[in-house]
Formats: sequence, C-alpha cells, structure tokens
Amino acid sequence: MDLGGLTRGNATQDGLGQKARGSGGVEVELADFSGLESGDLVKLILQADSARRQLDGYLTALLGRLGDLEGQDAVEELCRQFGLGRHRARQQAKAAGSLKELPTTLEAAKEGWISIDHARVMGESHQRAPLSQAEELELIALAISEDFDQFKKTVVRIEDQRRADDGLSRQERQRERRSGKVFDGDDDMVVLHAEFDRVAGDRVKTAVHDLSDRLFRDDAKSGSDRTHEQRIADALVALITQRPASSGTADGDDVQGDGSECEGIAPQATTLIVSVDYDTLSGQLKNAGLIDGTPIDIDDLRHIACDAGIVPAIFAADGQPLYLGRKQRAVTSAQKLALIARDRQCVGCGMRAGACDAHHIIWWDNGGPTDITNLVLLCPKCHKKVHKKGYQLNKSPNGQHQLKSPKRSLDGALPRGPTRTLVA
Repeated sequence: MDLGGLTRGNATQDGLGQKARGSGGVEVELADFSGLESGDLVKLILQADSARRQLDGYLTALLGRLGDLEGQDAVEELCRQFGLGRHRARQQAKAAGSLKELPTTLEAAKEGWISIDHARVMGESHQRAPLSQAEELELIALAISEDFDQFKKTVVRIEDQRRADDGLSRQERQRERRSGKVFDGDDDMVVLHAEFDRVAGDRVKTAVHDLSDRLFRDDAKSGSDRTHEQRIADALVALITQRPASSGTADGDDVQGDGSECEGIAPQATTLIVSVDYDTLSGQLKNAGLIDGTPIDIDDLRHIACDAGIVPAIFAADGQPLYLGRKQRAVTSAQKLALIARDRQCVGCGMRAGACDAHHIIWWDNGGPTDITNLVLLCPKCHKKVHKKGYQLNKSPNGQHQLKSPKRSLDGALPRGPTRTLVA
C-alpha cells in the first residue's frame, strides 16, 4: 500500500483533528494537573486510562478495516510508523484481524469496558477454538472484572473446556503451538524468540532463573554492574551452548576462560516443582498443577516423573503444613516449598517464587513464630519495604496476603468502566 507520505507527525495536522475522539464520544483534553492532590490525580489517571482504552479499541477497528482493504502486510507497515517494533506491529495487525470475528468484543473495547489486551487474547482463543455468542459474552463480563494476568488463565481454562472432546490434553494442545525463532534484529543484534507449553516453559524458566540468581550472587561479590537483563542473556548463552556464562565485562577477555568473574559458572540440573492431590479413598492422584497454579494432565505428570526427581511433601487439607514455633528462626526447605506452593510468588509485586525470601508477618524479634501461618513470600525489594519503609501485610477476604503502603490507600477511587470525557 502506498501511504502517500502520511506519518504520525502530519496526520494530526491535516484536518484530522487536534483532539482524540473515540467511538463512544470520548474527548481528551490535556488538563492542568500541577495543583491536584492525590485523590483528584487518581480520578484523572483513571479517566485517562478509560480514554486510552476506548481509543485503543477504535484504532483496532480502524486497522481491521484497513486489513480488509489492503491486507495484513499494509496494517503491519502502518503500525511500524506508530513506532512499534516488528513483533508488536505484527501482534497489533493480528489482533485487528481476529477481532473482526468478535464484533461484540471489539465494541466492548471501543466503549472502554475492556482493554485491547483483554480483547486480543479473546481473539487469539477464538482463532484456536471458536467462541459461541454466549461464551463471548461470558468472557467479556469476566474481562471487566479480572486483571490481564488472571484473565489470560481464565481464557485458557474456558478454551480447554471448549476443546475437551478433541482427544488432546492441554499440554498437547500447547505443544502444537510451540515455536522458536533466531534472527538478526534491526540493530545488528541477534534475537531469540520462543514459545513453549507450560511444562517445558517452566523448566526453561527454572533453569534460566537459577543460573541468573547464581550470576547475581557472583556479581555482588565481584562488584559487577551487570544488569538483570544482561544476566538473563548470559544465562541463556551458557545453557544453550553448554559453556560457562560470560562475565559482566564488555571487553570479551573472559570468553576464553582466563579467570573472569563468572568463570566456572556452568549450567546445573534444576528442579521442577509440581503439586498434586492424593485421594486416599480412591488411591488416585488428582488436581496436578505447576507451582503457579497452571493445571497439567495426570498423564503429563507421569511423563515428567520419568526424567525428573520426585520430592514428596505432605500438606494438610487447607494447605497449612509444618509448625516450628519459636524453636528456630530460619525456615526449613520443606517450609519454603510449602510457601511456594501456597503463595506462588511475592505477595507484594508478583516476583517469581524462586527469588523470594520467607518473611515473618509478626516479626521474629517481636515474638513471631516460624509457622506457616506467620510466613509469606516476599522478594528482596518488598522485604525491604516492610522492614525499612513501614509497609504492612494485610489479609484479604479470600485469605491472600497483600502488601499495603503506609500512605493512604487510593484503591477503589473510581469503578472500572468507560468515562466519556476527560476534563480539567
């Protein structure tokens, strides 16, 4: 398609309007917020977010129509002019195409009720297993109330229900979608992109993060300024090439193994943690899943057991095992495993469980016991917030712990949903 010199810069100056207007009549004005207090700022932020969601939905509808006229390549080309990278542009174009078949979902996005990311995963699921109108409406209702991470799991669960009669397990369906690419990027760097089923992906994440954590400890001793992203890259190189991870220096001297700060840090065997219930009445294993709650088929669990060590741990029905009281301050490895199974991640920020510490809710110095009911997982950053900045741990009605700022909570300032006008 010939874009005729149309760019982001001149599109808004060519009679197309100075104000962004969505399909629902949303009009965005740049309000002066310099004198606003926190409460009013939050209201304005939520209004801006609602306007953004409406405009994202409207933009996706426009791109879908352009795809009808000119094809997906033209949509990708235009998205690149938005400043998007190749992968994101392709994702945007694909979403525009898939949502044409879900007009109610697209309308919900245009009205600001759901984010375009929520709509996109619905479109992708529809491509794999078509949604009925009733199922589409059910997912839209769930998308309004669930955050994106939670909603992705909901979509997968409902898709599994739709595909229950295809003779494949969930992991087998995921394995059908596995893919990997290695290619030269735009800036002469090499790009690795891969997608795995949950079981294989959990193995990959565990191996990469375990080695990255070892590199982090080594960097702390040596004073290296290597970033987290650089450690992940070095860990991937070590795991894929089966050679020791390179150091944080950029001069390349360490590649030959001449005493670099990370020399000798090579890949090691890792542990994949899964949970499963044992039904004492039937003598059967049930409800197998990864540590993040992702369900896996019992047959897949047996396959994993063929080439992985099994570490048994027995929990009470309510998931509350192992009480040590005041006998010792440090948690045992079994208690740490129980915490990972229960909390699954940092309760403050969602950091992966392997990078977290066990924190005493009632501090040990204040008489708190080393019992599972008095322990939560916190990453080092959130742990510091509790001990140094006065953050508090509160228990939600569903029994999950949440980290709260000592400042006034801004939660619930406005209900979720579209806001028609953003004004000063």
